[in-house]
Amino acid sequence: MTVSPCLVLRTYRPDDHDRMVALNRYGLAAAGVPLDQDVYAGDLDDVEVTYPRGRGVLLVGEVDGEVVAMGGLRQVESGTCEILRVRVDPEHQGRGYGRAMLRALEDHAVRLGYSQVTLLTGPDQHPAIDLYRNTGYHEIAVEDHGGLCGVRLAKALAPLPG
Repeated sequence: MTVSPCLVLRTYRPDDHDRMVALNRYGLAAAGVPLDQDVYAGDLDDVEVTYPRGRGVLLVGEVDGEVVAMGGLRQVESGTCEILRVRVDPEHQGRGYGRAMLRALEDHAVRLGYSQVTLLTGPDQHPAIDLYRNTGYHEIAVEDHGGLCGVRLAKALAPLPG
C-alpha cells in the first residue's frame, strides 16, 4: 500500500525487528521514558503473539527501502483496539508520515471490525497529542504507570460503508 510518493506502508517482517527496536528506543527516549518503565515492554519480543493477524497488525513505513516509521494495533476487547508504538525516525518527521501511519492503522481497525480505538501518549508529547486531537481523538483518562503519567485518548470508528 503506497501512501505518498515517498512512504510505502507494509506489514512487519521478521527482518524488520532490529529497526523496530531502534525506532522504539528513539520514541521512548524522546518521551523521556526509561527502557525499564516501558508500559508495553516485551511486545516486540514476539510480534506474532502481540500483534496476531486477524486481530492486530504491526506496520512499517519505508522510504526508498529504508524503514523510517512503525505503528501497531492490538485488540483490547471485542470491539475496541489500541494503537501503539507509532514512531517516525527524527530525520523523517514533519512530512506527514505519522498521520499516514495513524490513518493506515485506523483503516486496519475498521476492516477488522473494531468500533472504538484507544491510545496512550505522554502529557508532554505535544506534536502527538495535537495530531490525535486533530484527527478526532479525545482525552478519556490520565493514567499512572508506575510514576509515569500517560494520557489515554479514544476515538469512535466509522464502520465500512455497505
